[in-house]
Amino acid sequence: YANKVLLSLFTLEMLLKLYALGLQGYFVSFFNRFDCFVVCGGILETVLVELQLMEPLGISVLRCVRLLRIFKVTRHWASLSNLVASLLNSMKSIASLLLLLFLFIIIFSLLGMQLFGGKFNFDETQTKRSTFDTFPQALLTVFQILTGEDWNAVMYDGIMAYGGPSFPGMLVCVYFIILFICGNYILLNVFLAIAVDNLADGDNINSSKEESRKGKAVDEAQGSGS
Repeated sequence: YANKVLLSLFTLEMLLKLYALGLQGYFVSFFNRFDCFVVCGGILETVLVELQLMEPLGISVLRCVRLLRIFKVTRHWASLSNLVASLLNSMKSIASLLLLLFLFIIIFSLLGMQLFGGKFNFDETQTKRSTFDTFPQALLTVFQILTGEDWNAVMYDGIMAYGGPSFPGMLVCVYFIILFICGNYILLNVFLAIAVDNLADGDNINSSKEESRKGKAVDEAQGSGS
């Protein structure tokens, strides 16, 4: 019942804002659109539960929509609101970088399959978890190296696959070093650079708006005084 009461309050709030702002004015704000999505998702979930259609349709995941209501607090918390808005503004740049990172992972996965496919079985007493035998395993291994989780152990396995720390075994470490440096220190850190840049832009915009608002207030005060 608590869920229905809260859903009714959220629905009433949305309807009042729609009446006050109008349809076009209401959907101008991102947070209003987000509120509408949360409320409509909650209404759809409630209707499906009441009609006992939730299990046959398999849409119980809509219950997770209720957890999104916590983000409504961002409207009243200026710093958090600026953070969310800045992250959303950076999505376009991040999407392009994600595509580049995805291509980077695929290229090194295919290259790893050519270099190390079926060659990590030199130690028959121990089963290797990180291998390049299949494309899915190669993807997981490359992702593991990018995260820095025991990447040096995978590199040592690659060296041993080519006869140990001698020629040509030492040459294969170039593959892992390039993968780790380019992926971990360059591509992944660009995410932080994009996020920080957008946060700085958001702070500058907010500062400009605040100064503009203060200037208007001063002008209005001087106008009323004269």
